[in-house]
Amino acid sequence: MKLKNVLIVYTNPTTREYKATMEIVKNILKKYGLNFHLANRDRLRKSQFQNEELVIAVGGDGTFLRAAQFIQNQPIFGVNADVKNKEGFFTSSDKNDFELKLRKIIRNEVNIRKFPRLEACINNKKINTLALNEFYIGPKKSYHAAKYVVEIDGKKERQKSGGILVTTPAGSYAWASACSNKRLALDSKNYQFIVREPYEGTIFKNYKLRNVLLSRSQKVKIISEMLDGILIADSVGKEFSFKIGCQAMIKLSANYLNIIWFK
Repeated sequence: MKLKNVLIVYTNPTTREYKATMEIVKNILKKYGLNFHLANRDRLRKSQFQNEELVIAVGGDGTFLRAAQFIQNQPIFGVNADVKNKEGFFTSSDKNDFELKLRKIIRNEVNIRKFPRLEACINNKKINTLALNEFYIGPKKSYHAAKYVVEIDGKKERQKSGGILVTTPAGSYAWASACSNKRLALDSKNYQFIVREPYEGTIFKNYKLRNVLLSRSQKVKIISEMLDGILIADSVGKEFSFKIGCQAMIKLSANYLNIIWFK
């Protein structure tokens, strides 16, 4: 892999282990003569990712997911900054093996896996954020109910629930795994529509569209009946308003994420 410029995406270290990992990553990049820039995950801009051949996310899955939202084509590599305190589904390294794996990246001795992402439109306007795990649609306040109409392949259903998740294969191992026991293979061509905490009473009942396996050609349409509805990708970054009357369309994107994967 041609490698000269590297962007390190991080969050403010809160533990000694995180601080130690950051120092090790920076020192090893210097050792191999690589130019690197630092970018705090809470203040990311697309311009920071230009002219970078590799993005390294140092942290946990949240940092990785936030960095991924700004990436178009270059590969991303995850480093778990604190293995005792951070989940690391997307991270393939830590401070102990970072140098070994960086050498493999430089020598192009790596497996780059293409992970599918989701895209969404609200009122026919495409939002500028892709989801690596899932899109959540529901109330801004979790103790409010989500009311909406879902339509898949011409089948419509009015529902009341704790919100919905539209998930990628990778997302089926994340938040969605607490709502459904259906996990997809990471190389699956399908994705999922999942209803969280469905409420059934005298008006809202007999749901047929609760946990739906979707093919690449299928789309999910949602019409909001919520006063405080939102749509958000991967639970990080910008919340998009999704109030009464708004319509969302969600589908698999043609823009995959290239992840350097040692697992």
